Amino acid sequence: MRRNDLQYARVTGQSNPPKQRGCFFYGCLALAVAGLLCVAAVAAVYFYVRSVINSYTSTTPVLLEKVEYSKAQMETLKAHLQTFKKALDDGKESAELVLTADDLNALLSQEAQLRGKLFVRVEDDKLKGEISLPLPDVGPLKLKGRYLNGAAVFRVALDASVLDVRLNDVLVQNRPLPAMILRELKGRNLAQEFQTDPRTAADIAKFESLQITNGAVRLRSSARKFEQK
Repeated sequence: MRRNDLQYARVTGQSNPPKQRGCFFYGCLALAVAGLLCVAAVAAVYFYVRSVINSYTSTTPVLLEKVEYSKAQMETLKAHLQTFKKALDDGKESAELVLTADDLNALLSQEAQLRGKLFVRVEDDKLKGEISLPLPDVGPLKLKGRYLNGAAVFRVALDASVLDVRLNDVLVQNRPLPAMILRELKGRNLAQEFQTDPRTAADIAKFESLQITNGAVRLRSSARKFEQK
């Protein structure tokens, strides 16, 4: 099992991680998921004392909001994604993909691994996520049957073809994480490991800009210069 697959299994308790797709497919969604799972993993390691585990986890999941598109709506959304992917791959003309929070959540509803576990919002220039994540046992930590229910806020930027996703704030069980953990998480680019996938990194390098504004994630591809034969 590869290192990333092993990390996924430790956090989610599932041995088959979802297949990686190019960044165009989810926009920033995959980054939000990666960040939230990172919160879960780090929290599980630090919450060794049982009293703390009881404070920050629950025996019941939280019922999250959901968005489900009709078949026609989903086909239209997927057509937009494919059109953007073609422009991204061709690189002949600049193109823009706009994904609303409803679009992102509708895509989530199509993923069995994430359905009912994550709900995202786009507010101002921030990406927000709510999770209700079942936890596995981690070494001596008996967490199976407990859930990490919380919310996180992210800032997203694209700088020199590198995607930078920083944690802005986290609440677990309506409580802030301990300051030591929060400082550690805020100092990390949560998209760094995500970009170790060569195909994803190549797609990101084709972006001209990424903005979160007016309630949507806006991705713009760059028109690349081609040598004349």
